[in-house]
Amino acid sequence: MKRTSLFIIILAAIAAVGHTLVCQNICFAEEKKETAQQEVKDFSFVQYKEGGAEKWKLNGRSAEVLDNRVDIEYMSALSFGEGTMLKLKANKGIFDKGDNMVHLSDNVVVTSTDGTKLTTDHMVWDADTKNVSTDGRVSIKRPDMEITGTGAVCDIEGKTAELKQDINATFKSGEAGGRERFETVPYVTDRPVTTITCDGPLELNYNQNRAFFHGNVKVEDSKGNIMADRIDVYFNPETRRVKCVVATGNVRIINGENVTYSEKAIYLVDQGRVILPNRPRLVIQNK
Repeated sequence: MKRTSLFIIILAAIAAVGHTLVCQNICFAEEKKETAQQEVKDFSFVQYKEGGAEKWKLNGRSAEVLDNRVDIEYMSALSFGEGTMLKLKANKGIFDKGDNMVHLSDNVVVTSTDGTKLTTDHMVWDADTKNVSTDGRVSIKRPDMEITGTGAVCDIEGKTAELKQDINATFKSGEAGGRERFETVPYVTDRPVTTITCDGPLELNYNQNRAFFHGNVKVEDSKGNIMADRIDVYFNPETRRVKCVVATGNVRIINGENVTYSEKAIYLVDQGRVILPNRPRLVIQNK
């Protein structure tokens, strides 16, 4: 009877969020401290969708069940979506029963089945919307790019992200042996890596094949630099190669000591053509 009563207490405390949750593989121990209702070892929480399919699953090495939250040690979780799955891991987690949020900290890693990997020191995971957010430093990696910034809101299932500030994005070429090169600016012809930095924010939409960089944007490459208030990058949906770059606002294209000034610059990658509307000005330094 005592074991049955404890089991009911745990279920009632966790299910207070109003969702159907099931606990599996639970072993009970003595209370660790007065504030904890119960310590749980080697557990698994499961939330189901209507129809019986799993929505998400949360595992942990140990947890303390409190009045309004569950404190978790060595947490891992799986979130199941339409055609994709997220895996979240952290050394520490707090499941807030009031808003169905999970606060992750200490070595947080989020990966998805499409190859995206996100790392940070702390993060909030919304179990309902599947969005993740952080006000700390974050890194997002894919096979064709790596982006770092401070502060982010990401929908990994929807393949969108907004990084708030201090953005550094690196776009890489394909591996030797047949994959297409990945370039971003018109004067780049032999550089496998192009770096874009900006004050922020950065709006990234991988489904719509675009990235918008705002605030003191700078593109660096061995052939020269381009700076502007904003740079929009558009990708080919099949190859993920950049097909068009649009720079607007105080555009400066720097090649050695020569500078081209314009309010707008458009690079059509497929045509290998640069358009500089609105009376551009070229300054050539002669020694």
